[in-house]
Amino acid sequence: MAGRGLHHVTLISSDAERSWRFYACLLGMRLVKRTVSHEDPGTFHLCFGNEAGRPGTLFTLFPWQRVPRGKRGACEAWQTSFRIPSGSLDWWTRRLGAANVRHQAGRTAFGESCLTFEDPDGAVLALVEAGPPTRPTTWRHPEVPASCALQGLHDLVLKVRRADPLNELFRDVLGFAETGRSGRFVRLAAHDGAGGTITLDESGRLARGQLGAGSVHHAAFRARDAADQDALVQALHDRYGIVATAPKDRIYYRSVNFRSTCGILLEIATDGPGFEVDESFETLGMSLRLPPTLEARRGELQQLLPPLPSPTCKHRVPDGRRPNGRPQLS
Repeated sequence: MAGRGLHHVTLISSDAERSWRFYACLLGMRLVKRTVSHEDPGTFHLCFGNEAGRPGTLFTLFPWQRVPRGKRGACEAWQTSFRIPSGSLDWWTRRLGAANVRHQAGRTAFGESCLTFEDPDGAVLALVEAGPPTRPTTWRHPEVPASCALQGLHDLVLKVRRADPLNELFRDVLGFAETGRSGRFVRLAAHDGAGGTITLDESGRLARGQLGAGSVHHAAFRARDAADQDALVQALHDRYGIVATAPKDRIYYRSVNFRSTCGILLEIATDGPGFEVDESFETLGMSLRLPPTLEARRGELQQLLPPLPSPTCKHRVPDGRRPNGRPQLS
């Protein structure tokens, strides 16, 4: 179903600069938006993705400076996987090894070749060979060849005590279909592109987790537009008695939040208007962007937010577009 699947995954980190270096410089993702949390504007909201930050490629961070690590448990997302082209696993093995990132080669529960590792806060990540990209990327990192570049989200593993209730919600409301079972794992897919897959890991009587650094704060699912989002919210209420929050204008998308039947914080976000509403394609992520309601506090917020310098990796945009150069906090 067009317009379904994951929109973005949002992780809590404990150090903005360290996370920037890991995801932008090591993994080669583009920082497409440097903004703040609307509810906690003294905290960055850093958005990484493909060249334009399209839904399904987005991985975002709330850097809660020096927050303790979270504790893994039931009713939360445990692992975020990114798509990489077939044949690139050896290259990533060498790159992670050179950066002293501990990693393990293996296969997912459904037979896909992957590398599993952790980010500096202990978040469990994986790179999964998911076949050739469905569309060519136009974003280039100087150290990551196009034949190896991340192609967006692949899968999000949700640890749940019982898989069937959430399986039903994803199928009935969010446009997924069950595509396979392997032991305690249930695979759901909305499509075969970036952000199209969810895996439910049935844990049984496992204690609940504790939110902190390395925890997934929430996962967001796609709606085509506001009308589609409203219809999904109505379906949640009518079929499961779930009451979502009022819609919130996040500038780059409209969002609603709700708790799933097992308590996981989820979001529905519209595909548009996108990240170019307040920056050009060439300058995405280079400066601090604030919602209009916070613009008067720019000076104060710049004092509160941690510095986010540019490391030595210098990204470039091909096809005659201007290079990104050195991002500035302005």
